[in-house]
Amino acid sequence: MKTFILLGWRNLWRQKRRSLVVIVSITLGVLMMLFALGLMNGLIAQMLDNSISTKLGHIAIHKNGYFENMKLETNFLPDPRIEEVLRKDKDVVATAPRVKTFAMIRTSEASRGVIVFGVYPEKEKKASKINEYTLPDEGGTFLSDPNAMEILMSKSLAEKLDVYVGDKIVLIIQDSKNEMAGVGLTVKGFFQTPVQEYDNSVVYMGITRLQTITGLGDNISEIMVIATDKEIVDDVKTRLIKNIRNAALEVMTWKDMAPNLVSAIGLIDKMLYVYYAIFFITVVFSIANTLIMSIMERFHEIGVMKSIGTRPSQVFFIIMFEALNLGIVGLASGILFGVGLIAVLSFTGIDFSIFMDAMRQWGAGSIVYPFVYAKDILVTLLVVECTTIIAAIYPAFKAARIKPLEALHYI
Repeated sequence: MKTFILLGWRNLWRQKRRSLVVIVSITLGVLMMLFALGLMNGLIAQMLDNSISTKLGHIAIHKNGYFENMKLETNFLPDPRIEEVLRKDKDVVATAPRVKTFAMIRTSEASRGVIVFGVYPEKEKKASKINEYTLPDEGGTFLSDPNAMEILMSKSLAEKLDVYVGDKIVLIIQDSKNEMAGVGLTVKGFFQTPVQEYDNSVVYMGITRLQTITGLGDNISEIMVIATDKEIVDDVKTRLIKNIRNAALEVMTWKDMAPNLVSAIGLIDKMLYVYYAIFFITVVFSIANTLIMSIMERFHEIGVMKSIGTRPSQVFFIIMFEALNLGIVGLASGILFGVGLIAVLSFTGIDFSIFMDAMRQWGAGSIVYPFVYAKDILVTLLVVECTTIIAAIYPAFKAARIKPLEALHYI
């Protein structure tokens, strides 16, 4: 076996230029594959994190049926026992009670339908990133008092309504008695998230003031829960349902609340198969062509080898190991350059500011930070080696079937 490996390695460098062309093509293929995987991983992670850190949270607790229609009357009084369960759960790091309802914002210039989030400012800072997305350069700040007559809106929504920090707006809401209630609020500040749809449809105000306007009293719409990691939400959900023991409430993970996002992630994952197919075709033809040319150049030599007793199976393995050496060298250099490139870009990021609108529609930021998992490198390794073996089978089989007499007379 050692002899076969050494012969395969020696034969690989007989035509250095041709071998290097194949190795470079494999290296570039691996590099592009890892880059594509890293970019997709970065996009998916940022899409998820942006949705979770704004509207979804990892888990939400609300009354049965609330998520389907989000009606104001579908509210509940937070039981102290629920707070106790959440506080004692080892994987729950933050919670934020919210009141959410539909409303209309009116100014002297325009009107707009929105979803109003009533929040406790201090708790919201720990559970979401809205405070981080607030724009201090615009002269405003994040909410500070849950009972203040203030409102926080996105910069894009403010531009549509033609309002500035400190201006007055009228918020019209249907209260718990199905009566229209209007109240004047001061614009406290602006925010801008990476999710364009969210910015155009959501505003924030203090939860106590919103409860007063709507007549909810101490009732809320939901409790947003942040866990230690988004991958463990199913286990946390099961545990919370078991411990809360309230049939009137439902516990939903971000996967339950955003099925379209889950489907989009699945679609992106399937797109990677296209990259694999392109790479497979490129490598198969490159290696197969190289080996066939190499065999034709050594036709006489292979005939001599078979004449002195080399078995067809031994010739077959010599060619296979020559192909494997090609694949291994290309794979090693591709992984080295690919992982190095991803490592650098994971810190610097890739600036897609020129596509800012498209990126915000996707729910990703203007700068994407690619990264790869260990499984991505493993899959790449398996794809390259399997492709190399498949590409080498025909040339190796052809070499093994060479007839010594014909080879010795070959010119």
